[in-house]
Amino acid sequence: MPESPHLSAEALLSPRLEQRIVPGLERVQAALAALGQPQRTFPSVLILGSNGKGSTAALLASLLTASGVRVGLYTSPHLVRLEERIQVGGKPIPVERLCTLVASLEVFPALSYFETLTVAAFLEFAAQRVDVAVIEAGLGGRWDAAAACEPMVSLLTNVGTDHQRWLGESRAEIASEKAAALRGRVAIVGEWDEEVEPAIRREATAPLTLVHEWARVEAAAGDGPGHHVEFTVGEVSGRAVLPLVGAHQRRNAALALAGAAALSQLGIAPPLSSPTLIAGISNVRWPGRWQWLSTPSGRLLLDGAHNREAMTALAASLDSQGLAGVVNLVFSCLDDKPLEAMARLLNPRVRRVIVVPLTSPRAMDLATMVAVFPGCSTAPSTAEALAMFANDPAPILLTGSLRLVGEALAWLETLHG
Repeated sequence: MPESPHLSAEALLSPRLEQRIVPGLERVQAALAALGQPQRTFPSVLILGSNGKGSTAALLASLLTASGVRVGLYTSPHLVRLEERIQVGGKPIPVERLCTLVASLEVFPALSYFETLTVAAFLEFAAQRVDVAVIEAGLGGRWDAAAACEPMVSLLTNVGTDHQRWLGESRAEIASEKAAALRGRVAIVGEWDEEVEPAIRREATAPLTLVHEWARVEAAAGDGPGHHVEFTVGEVSGRAVLPLVGAHQRRNAALALAGAAALSQLGIAPPLSSPTLIAGISNVRWPGRWQWLSTPSGRLLLDGAHNREAMTALAASLDSQGLAGVVNLVFSCLDDKPLEAMARLLNPRVRRVIVVPLTSPRAMDLATMVAVFPGCSTAPSTAEALAMFANDPAPILLTGSLRLVGEALAWLETLHG
């Protein structure tokens, strides 16, 4: 590898952001071949779906880590720092190491931003000799760069209606694109229905099973603020605190447990035990998803819901936690999101609303957002929006985009030095 460059990894990658999304794995596969196929030096799990991929990946990584497995974790997008996307043993890749890897890939100028980071992740996991890599797909499946990992196990969380610009208008079309990457020894589907099941069965090349054949996770009797769950996976069962809130997170936990069981069955991970699974569930951390923080403006609830299905899950959690009609809202989203559908879910559940622009070329126009939140205010930034709520004792919900969540977290970091 060359010496670490003076430019940051973000700066080195910035020209690649201008590249169009072009379907096909040819560029990534050519780069990996030239680099000696690093993705073949470790077993991997590929996680696909419209919602819950990141939470499922974090849960599976935590379960495996609790079992003594050295785990590589690749997720996207990041919230504050690029290095969050590539982790080994629960720790983000060092800044200088990522710079070195990205600089080494300048010999492959055709790679996009996401493709470059994906190849960098594979190189790092190979160099670190991880026991298992947990890989979250990006927006697709069939031609998503992450699908070049050649998985032993594939997991599909669900099929919603995100990224229709690239994946197709109907859920059946989107299912086809995602299911085409269900490869390996085992494929486990978290949710399907009669609209998407035929497409998934047609496109998947790995033997298909359903999550309930492997694992179940349910709210424990007498569930309180601790969010206790009861789980069963194979012959192992237990009760644990699941830090990630909501019925959708229990579904994600079941899929993660199923993935751990499949890896154990294949001899890639140790046999499952109740104590390690309890530890894995209880220790999971996944920022920006129903995350409560104390700020100078009051209590802040961050949730990166950014499409119809994720916002439906957020609305259900607000209802079940007694927060509907109680919280104030800071909102923004990208221009390819179902703004009106998200606003219909939020409007009856929030009090005051402040809409802010995102610092992204894909940001939704401010006037368009204002139109769907009658009586809302605007602010030029996330920090200024939060300041406008400083004298209001109501909790603040910040949602609509993971980029917005990242801006809030970055602002809070500056406050704490």
